Amino acid sequence: MTDSAGGRLPAVFDRYLPESNTLFDLASIGEGGARATAGPDTAGPAHYDEMLDSTGAPRPAWDELVAGYAVRGDARLQTASARLAAATRDEGVVYNVVDGATTVARPWSVDPVPLIIDGVEWASLEKAITQRSMLLDLLLRDIYRDQRLITSGLVPPEMVFAHPGYLRKAARLEIAGPHALFLHAVDLVRRADGRFVAHADRTQAPSGIGYATVDRRLVSHTFPQLFQSCAPRPIATFAGTLRLALLDYAPPGVDDPTVAVFSPGSMSETAFDQAYLASMLGFPLVEGTDLTVRDGAVYMRSLGRLKRVDVLLRRVDAAFADPLDLRTDSRLGVAGLVEAISRGTVTVVNSIGSGVCENPALHTVLERLAPVLLDEELALGSVPTFWAGDDLQRSKVLADLGHLLITNIRTGEEFVGALMDATGRAQLAERIGAYGVEWVGRALETYSVAPTITPGGGVGARTGSLRAAPVSIRAFSVAQGPTYAVMPGGLGSVLADGVGGAALQTVAAKDVWVSNPDVGGHVSRRSATRGEPAEEVIGATERISVSEYFDTAAGASPRVLADMFWFGRYGERTEQVTRLARVARERCQDFQYRPWMQGTSAVPLLLHAVATVTGTAEYLRTAQLRTDDASGHPWPEPVDEALGRIADLTVAATVPGTIAFAVDRLVAAARAVRDQMSTSTWMVLTPMERAVESMARQVTGAGDTSATGDTRTAGVFGEASLDLGPDLARVHEEVLHAVLGLSGLQSESMVHDAAWLFMDVGRRVERVITLADLTAALFEVPQETAVEQALLESFLTAGESAVIYRRRSRGLYRMLPVLQLLFFDATNPRAMIYQFDRLRADLSGLPDSLRSAAAERIVEEMTSELRRSDPADLGAVGDDGRRAALVDLATMAREGARELSDVLARSRFALPLPAQPIWGFGGGNP
Repeated sequence: MTDSAGGRLPAVFDRYLPESNTLFDLASIGEGGARATAGPDTAGPAHYDEMLDSTGAPRPAWDELVAGYAVRGDARLQTASARLAAATRDEGVVYNVVDGATTVARPWSVDPVPLIIDGVEWASLEKAITQRSMLLDLLLRDIYRDQRLITSGLVPPEMVFAHPGYLRKAARLEIAGPHALFLHAVDLVRRADGRFVAHADRTQAPSGIGYATVDRRLVSHTFPQLFQSCAPRPIATFAGTLRLALLDYAPPGVDDPTVAVFSPGSMSETAFDQAYLASMLGFPLVEGTDLTVRDGAVYMRSLGRLKRVDVLLRRVDAAFADPLDLRTDSRLGVAGLVEAISRGTVTVVNSIGSGVCENPALHTVLERLAPVLLDEELALGSVPTFWAGDDLQRSKVLADLGHLLITNIRTGEEFVGALMDATGRAQLAERIGAYGVEWVGRALETYSVAPTITPGGGVGARTGSLRAAPVSIRAFSVAQGPTYAVMPGGLGSVLADGVGGAALQTVAAKDVWVSNPDVGGHVSRRSATRGEPAEEVIGATERISVSEYFDTAAGASPRVLADMFWFGRYGERTEQVTRLARVARERCQDFQYRPWMQGTSAVPLLLHAVATVTGTAEYLRTAQLRTDDASGHPWPEPVDEALGRIADLTVAATVPGTIAFAVDRLVAAARAVRDQMSTSTWMVLTPMERAVESMARQVTGAGDTSATGDTRTAGVFGEASLDLGPDLARVHEEVLHAVLGLSGLQSESMVHDAAWLFMDVGRRVERVITLADLTAALFEVPQETAVEQALLESFLTAGESAVIYRRRSRGLYRMLPVLQLLFFDATNPRAMIYQFDRLRADLSGLPDSLRSAAAERIVEEMTSELRRSDPADLGAVGDDGRRAALVDLATMAREGARELSDVLARSRFALPLPAQPIWGFGGGNP
C-alpha cells in the first residue's frame, strides 16, 4: 500500500474503487421496465468522482482526509461512525415524518465522511449561485408587479398562474428591503462532465440551515484532528449574516426591530431545524397562536403583554400564513397578516407568494431570462427540464417518459418513470396529454459520487466500509445589500443507489467542507477561525440594545408557558411512576424466594396502589392480584406475573400512566420548546428513550395487537422462564438517572424566568397529586402490623425519604412519624408542605402581568388546611374502619392541585380561538 501522495488510494478505500460502485445504468432502462441498480460488480456509466481525478488519484483538496482515513483504518472509522450516530441521538436531532394524523420523529442520520469541495472551484460556484438568486429575485418582483416578462411572452402565463405558489393577494405587496427574494436555497448536483446544475430551487421557506450547522458541529467533534488539519471554511458565521440581514429588513423608521422566527409548530417536518436556527439567531420561535394583529400591526403575546413584531422569518408555507386572506382552513397562520404587510408595519421574509419560484417549469425559461434581466448568460444551469405546456416539450416528455422524473406542479405528485410499468406510464401519459401545463419532466441522470459509510439500500450495497454513493448539496444564499451572501458549504446529502438517487431521494445528511483557497486550491492547514473576520457577528450584537435583549430573552407566549408547565409535570410524572414501579419490583423480588417472610400480602396491595395512582389499574388488572391473595392463593407463586405487569407499566407506550407514555410526552413537550432548553437537555432525554425502547424490544412476544387491537402485551410476562427482574432494574435505574440529571439541568442550567417558574409549578402540582393519591391508596384501610410496616417502608422509599426516616426514627415504621416527615416537614423537599411553599414562591415570583390571584388563593387555602391538621388525628381509624381524616386531607390536596392547574390553563395558558372569515371555510389557491 502507498499513501495518497503516491497517486494510489490506501487500503481503507478498496471498496470505493469504481468496479465496486452500485450505481445504475440509465442506458439499460428500456421501455419494458427499469433496472434500478446494476449488479455489485457492474460499473455504471461515466460519472464525476468528487474524490478521485481522471487518473484515479485523490484530488488535492482531499489529500488530508485520505491520509487521515488511511491512518485510522476501517475499525477506527467504524468506531467514529458509531460515536457520531450516538452524538446525533444525544443532541436530539430528528426529522418528523407525517403519516396522516400521526407525526413520528425519525433520528437524523449524518454520514461520517464529509464532502469536500475545492475552494477555488467553490468561489466560481458561489458567484453562479449569487447570480441565480438575483435572477429569481428579479423574476419574483416582475411576477407580482409589472408582469412584463409574461406580457412579452418570455414567460408563459400558464406556467405562473397554474402553480399553487402564486398568490393573487401578494400582488404589489411592498417589502422593506431591496430584494423580494430574501433567502434562497438551491439543490445542486454535479453531472458527469463535472458541471454543477440546479435540480430544484427552494424559495418558499427554505429549510436546512440549522441541520447544516449542527452537522458541522457533530462531525467536527467526531474527527477533531482531521477537522483541524483540513481546516474547512466555517459556516457558523452565516447565521450572523442572516441575523444582520433580518434586522436590515425592518420597516422604515424602526431603529430597534423585534424579529421572530414564524414556525408551523413542533409537529412540522423540520421542527428541529427551525428551533435550532432560532437559537442560533437569538430570536424567539413563535407560532400562529403566539401572534395577533391589532390596528394593522403584528404583536407577539409575551408575559401577559403584547409586544410589537417588526420582522418575521417565515417557515410557514405562504398559503397558510393568514386564514383571513389566504387559506381559510389554516390553523397555522395569523388573521390579518396580509393586511399588516400591505400597510408596511411588518416585514415577512421570504415574502408572501415567493413559492411560485419553486416551480420547476421555470427552469425551462431561466436561460433566456438571464440576458434580459441581468445582461449576463446564466452561469448555473438546471438539469434538463421539459414543460408539458409547450407542444414541443410535451412531445419530448411523452417520448422519454421512462427516463424522466415527472412532477405535477399543482398537486405536487412525483413519478419516477423508470420505476413504472408500461400500464402506469400509459396512464400517466394520458394525464399529461389531457392538461400539459401542470406537468414537468426532469432528466434522470448519473450524478457525481463521493465516499460514504452510509448504506444506500441498492442491490449489492455494502455496509460498514467506505463506498461510492451519489451526492447532492443544498446551498444557501441570503440577501445582503445589493447582492447575496452564500454559505461556504451547505447541507449535503447521500443519495440512494439506483434510480432513486437520480430523483434526489436522500438516505443521510453529509457535511460539506469547502477548502480555503490556497495555492492550487489545496486545503489550508491554518485554523479556519483565524482566517475569518468576526465583524458580522460583532455587528449583529451591536445592533441590539441591552434592554431589548433581555426583554426578548424573557418573553414567553401562553403556548410556551403551557408547554413549559407540562414539561415540568411530565418530568415529575416520569420520575414518580418510575420510583413507584421500582419499589413494587423490589418488593416482588424480596418475597420471590423468601415466602416465609412476614408481610408478603403487602405486595399485591402495593402493586394495586401503584396502578391506582398511575391510572392503570383496569389495564393491568391488579385488582385480580388482590383477590387471589385474599382467597388464600400462595402469593410467592405469581411473582412472575406481577413482574410482567410491572414491565407492562414500564413499556406500554400507548397507555396513559405508564413510564413509556410519560417519557414520550416529556420528550414531545421538550421538542415543543426546544429553543427554551439547555443544550445538554437531550443528553439526558435520549438515553431515557433508549432504555425504555430497549426494554420494549426485549418483550417482543407480548405486543401483537394486530388481531385484537388490544395494546396490552400478553403471553410473555407470565412465563416463569423469562426473568424480567434484572432488566427492569436496569431500565428503572437508567430512567431515574436521566430524570435526576434533567432536574439538575433545570435547576442549574436554565434561566429562572417566568417560563422556568411555570415549569416548576408543574413539577410541584404533579408531586402533590402523586403524594396525595399514593397516601389514600395505601393507608385508607388499616392493615395488619407486618403488612402496614412493609407499606410504610415502600411509601418512604417511593418518596425518597427512607434514609432520613431511619436516621431520625430508629425502630419500627410508624404512621405518625412517617406522616410528619412526608406531610409536615418543611425541610424535606418531598414533603407536601414543601410543595405548597414552593408553589407560593413560584406564583408570587411571576411578573405582575402573569400573576394570578385565584391561583395564589388556592395555594394559600391548601397550605392553611394542611397546617390546621393534626398528624395524630390523621392516623386515627374511625368506626367505619377507615382513616377518614387522612383521606380527606389527601383529597383536599389532590383536588386543590388539579384546580390550580385548571385555573392556570384557563387564565394564563389559554390560546385565542382561531379566526375565520364570516363566509366560511375553504382551501385551494387563494
